[in-house]
Amino acid sequence: MNKYTKMYGWIFEAFGNEEFGLNEFRATFPSTQHAKIIHDLIHLGYLERINRGRYKTIPPERFVSGMVKRNLEKEDILKQVTREYAYCDKDAVVIWTDGAYWTGFTRGFKPIHVKVMQRDLKYWKNFFRKNDAEFAIIGEKRTLFGLMYILHPTSSLDMVIKDDLPVIPLKRVVDFCKKNVLLYKPALEYLYKKYGMKIIKEYEYL
Repeated sequence: MNKYTKMYGWIFEAFGNEEFGLNEFRATFPSTQHAKIIHDLIHLGYLERINRGRYKTIPPERFVSGMVKRNLEKEDILKQVTREYAYCDKDAVVIWTDGAYWTGFTRGFKPIHVKVMQRDLKYWKNFFRKNDAEFAIIGEKRTLFGLMYILHPTSSLDMVIKDDLPVIPLKRVVDFCKKNVLLYKPALEYLYKKYGMKIIKEYEYL
């Protein structure tokens, strides 16, 4: 827990839902940088400005929902990247099934799987940190939560464009579904009906 989160707790303890001004804040929390601290707390979503020189703490339930909302808003940041990538795994399944089959997420974890070039990993790490977006390298041992980009580094990127989105080819998606057939049987059925035997030559395993 960082110092601003701790301070937010004490500000809410001191003022609750009541408005307060800079003088009241200064009298309650000794500091030499009151204006900067309030500015930072507003920027981080802990406080809101009611009017000139008057502030109020964000209620805890609103703070939590706001934090989740800001995380979910990172879903479209890949439009800003300047490196090649391709959606893969469950996200490729979603794209190739035209959004008909969604899985691979929980109430607390919404991964977005993308293949990236191994040589570009430094770029990707800097990009996500700059945009305050959560990310992890596939196989990394850490706690995964919220909307998080899962990077699959590769030495060569096999990619096509479908519905204006870069994604691994259909054959790769079929192979992925075959390896996870218990979970992706409905997706394979959809792909079979749409693309036929030219793509899926063996269907007996279903």
